[in-house]
Amino acid sequence: MNLPIDGRMLLTPVEMQKRLGEKAKTLRLFFGYKRVTLSEKSGVSAATIRNFEQTGKINLENFLRLVFVLNQERKLDDLFELPEIASVKEIEQRKQPSRKRGRR
Repeated sequence: MNLPIDGRMLLTPVEMQKRLGEKAKTLRLFFGYKRVTLSEKSGVSAATIRNFEQTGKINLENFLRLVFVLNQERKLDDLFELPEIASVKEIEQRKQPSRKRGRR
């Protein structure tokens, strides 16, 4: 189910997987690579690449191998960043040593 967030539609995890697979295929074709070529460059089997492009299913290690061969690694650097500071309280919280465990 898509949920509206800030005027955008938020995808479900399954929809996002499929979308990433489709985008990877588009980028592979943009670079002019056959699946076999991408397989040779990444070490990921052509069958795994085909499955990823069609279903979005792939393990993290193989996904990252494709990301690096397709020159998309810089885009991953923004994942899991702390949110922008919105208050003085948040500034004070960030000055404290970072937690090693969650509270709940």
